[in-house]
Amino acid sequence: MSNIIKVSTPVSGYDNTSRTNPISTNDPNINNITDVNKVTRPDSKSSNTDYQQNNFVEYQNSNYEGFLKVLKGTPSTTELMGDLMFAKMGNLVNSGINENFAQEISKFLEMIKLSPEELEGYLKNQAGGVTKFGGAFFDFLRDALFQSNSSELNSKILDLLKKYNDFSASNHILNNILIDISNLSKSLPKSYAEQMLELTKLLNENAKSGDTTKNTEILKKEIIPFLSKYIKYTNDFGRVRDLISSLTLNIARYENANKNGFIDAFEEIMHYNVIKEKLGNIDSKTFADVLIQIHTEKSQGSQSNQSLINILERGIRGEAGYENIDMFKGILSSMLLNESVYMPLLHMSLPMNIDGNMMYSELWIDPDDEEGKSGEEERKTKLLIKFDIKDVGFFDLIILHNKGKIDMQLFCPEKVLATDKGIKAGLTEILERNGLAINSISVDKGKTPISISQVFPKIYERKNSVNVKI
Repeated sequence: MSNIIKVSTPVSGYDNTSRTNPISTNDPNINNITDVNKVTRPDSKSSNTDYQQNNFVEYQNSNYEGFLKVLKGTPSTTELMGDLMFAKMGNLVNSGINENFAQEISKFLEMIKLSPEELEGYLKNQAGGVTKFGGAFFDFLRDALFQSNSSELNSKILDLLKKYNDFSASNHILNNILIDISNLSKSLPKSYAEQMLELTKLLNENAKSGDTTKNTEILKKEIIPFLSKYIKYTNDFGRVRDLISSLTLNIARYENANKNGFIDAFEEIMHYNVIKEKLGNIDSKTFADVLIQIHTEKSQGSQSNQSLINILERGIRGEAGYENIDMFKGILSSMLLNESVYMPLLHMSLPMNIDGNMMYSELWIDPDDEEGKSGEEERKTKLLIKFDIKDVGFFDLIILHNKGKIDMQLFCPEKVLATDKGIKAGLTEILERNGLAINSISVDKGKTPISISQVFPKIYERKNSVNVKI
């Protein structure tokens, strides 16, 4: 019978030879064998390299890693502000710059003049404006979140805080919406821009805080549908779409800023006995008005900071001379970095002139420091204080507070250490006079400015967070 399995007659002596793959993956003469487990580029290098990350290091391409890189490379505002406050501001006033800008600078320099007796009130005003969630009510909510075992109550408290955040900022959000619409009108064809601006006139720019219903209706039923039709007809993939994204985000926040929504959220937590026992029977509408009034008073307490921001903005526009633009940009960038959503610390800026002694100081505060904490130990407060004093030098002060006891490290200029041997005794006397006990205190020569991340390692806690960068 013919052999129907084999195509040709086998060669004698090879009938039992095993059939093997003629190409061996171990053959040294074969290069660039395709690995089906990897997606490769034309040069045979894996394109998955960026994603094969070690779980113990930060994601190299994440937004948070970008924040850390900028934080490492940007000097603190204190290091940058010395040159501006101690020399250039006075020179700018006398250099023939725009008269209105010179008046702005002079006004700022006058606002920060303080006597030693006024210093305490100034610090309290600055501290009151550093966070929107300050005061007895929010301290109570913070403790409730810390102690509560109810995930439902925690969720309702967080919802209340989110609504309050938008509710108290409703006028600011509306202003952002108007800016977005103005920028859109500059990017739209003339006929569409004119229609857009006509619709904008329907908005009430003077609406009270929390009174968002009518403006929200106009935004959702008139302006958004108009822009939707524009995109549908023109397929505009340019800057307009980016501006629309910003606008829709602000509209969502503005809708959430409705006063009635905040009142409803407040009444939701009042159903829990742990809340009701502390607050009693509070009228929700009256309470909302009180919170808005407190927020307004806090905003008025930071007028010197707002004046400084106005000066920086005008400096960036070149009103102080184009040679100074980079300096103003650096200071503003450093200030904004400290207000980043990634910064887990409270931050304060303190420009001051105390009895003719010009200084600029910054504070970073962690009210819930957990470094070295174990078990049920109470929360600690850690502070980093940087201050630059004209004709004296740059200082770093680190303070750890726990149950009325203080650990302190001061790093100061060498010339200060050489001339004043009583620094430690003076600090001890100040602390004891204010009812604080001392665990440890040290005074050393400052070699280089201490970085924020050295004092607050919790900044790196998000090293394994989800990479959301697109």
